[in-house]
Amino acid sequence: MKTWTYLRPLTLSAALLASLTLTAPASAQEPTVPVGAERLMLRSAQGEYVLDDGRTLRVHVGVHRLGVSVDESPMETWRAEGAELLVSPDGMRRLRLFRSGDGSVDRVALETDRLR
Repeated sequence: MKTWTYLRPLTLSAALLASLTLTAPASAQEPTVPVGAERLMLRSAQGEYVLDDGRTLRVHVGVHRLGVSVDESPMETWRAEGAELLVSPDGMRRLRLFRSGDGSVDRVALETDRLR
């Protein structure tokens, strides 16, 4: 009887964790960073940039995830449409990377679609 009382909280915790894993959306589980040469190009884009309107934009490229934050907002997981275009989760914002002759990111432009 003692063993069951000690194991019961563990089995409840395991069941809770399993249910959270199963309910996560598929889009949250798939990688947002392409493999190969494009990943290397995106790694060179990692850093902090100042937009034309004075806001600060941060780009973080992980192994499987790509994160973008504007000003002090929390980092959001974006997806790479290529080495020069990053798209927000809702598809309403795009980040264009402009590269110099040596392949490094020279400047960035944040484009936003307006709701109609």
